[in-house]
Amino acid sequence: MTKIIKKINRIFHWIGRKFQNFVFRKRLGRKKWSAELIFIIMRVFGLFEIYTNTGEIGGIDHYVPKLLLRRWRISESGMDKDKIFCWSKDVNSIEKTNIDESASEVDWDVTKAKGSQSDFVSKKIFAELLETRVSKVIKLINTSSLLDLTFLEESTLVTFIAHQVTRVPAFRKSLLRFFSVAYSRRLMSYEDFGSKEVLSKKVALNQIGITYDQFLNDTVYTEIEKGKPQLILISLIIANDIAKKIYGGNLHILEIPVGSNDEFILSDNPVVFVDFKRKEVLRFIPWWEIGKKDFLILMPISTRKAVFYCKSKRKNGLIENNNEELVQLLNFGQYLCCSDKVFAHKKDIIEKHLELYAKELQK
Repeated sequence: MTKIIKKINRIFHWIGRKFQNFVFRKRLGRKKWSAELIFIIMRVFGLFEIYTNTGEIGGIDHYVPKLLLRRWRISESGMDKDKIFCWSKDVNSIEKTNIDESASEVDWDVTKAKGSQSDFVSKKIFAELLETRVSKVIKLINTSSLLDLTFLEESTLVTFIAHQVTRVPAFRKSLLRFFSVAYSRRLMSYEDFGSKEVLSKKVALNQIGITYDQFLNDTVYTEIEKGKPQLILISLIIANDIAKKIYGGNLHILEIPVGSNDEFILSDNPVVFVDFKRKEVLRFIPWWEIGKKDFLILMPISTRKAVFYCKSKRKNGLIENNNEELVQLLNFGQYLCCSDKVFAHKKDIIEKHLELYAKELQK
């Protein structure tokens, strides 16, 4: 009986994958109602998804996926096909590095489940589901001269952007800072860190009311330095909330102007937030303010294109291809907000940027 059930699961799993590929290939889900129907069907097939936790540790997890990094590789063929130029802030040097080893860390997404190490987040949520779907959307945007995403495609894109906000080392550092401020202010107790419901309310929704200024400037009396299961859990919850809020804004494409010798670069913290009210690029993201304040949220998707969201419609239209100031702002944000690494297709692009942004970065 068990063998029959496993065989049925494999069949439905295979059908589900075929259905997903068909949906994205034919670009179905143009309307909200049809996209919601597709999501329901995908969830039904998801009930038959086969997940086997290997329990193994020591694997490399990319917090910036290779599907993005490869768009900055040095060459499309030959010895440098799998290499990328990398500037390290810590050592201030530019070196060639392997894409397989870039923007990654051993067991970054691995956490314990039922007493054993689990690769569910990395393997199922990211690699097999989200990254498989969004790779088709990013390819479509990069190869098209129009911006004509279906409801399903844009939903996939904003979900990916949201997870690129929360999956990276910079955001986990922000969460630890939030934990420390909340604990020092006695707004959170030790017991709170063991409750998903409490973490959702007090951290994801910030119902304890920590302000951005407190988040940045408070002196903390107890530094919270660990808690990987809590960091992964709350990052997933916050990403889900961010995705809904980002989708409420307007999607635009930013292109490198024709004739410009500049290029977009990519950091280990690729989503840049510009706060119009504070008039600054935010190094730490106040996730509880997203959807309430007028942020410009930008992410490069190739050396020539980036996507961005804002609350209001822009006078330059959906595709901006003559905005050198915004191109420079996004590139500057990659250097300012990175944890340590910035990646590029060409070494001289990084050299030019470091010279251009030297004074601002020194501040």
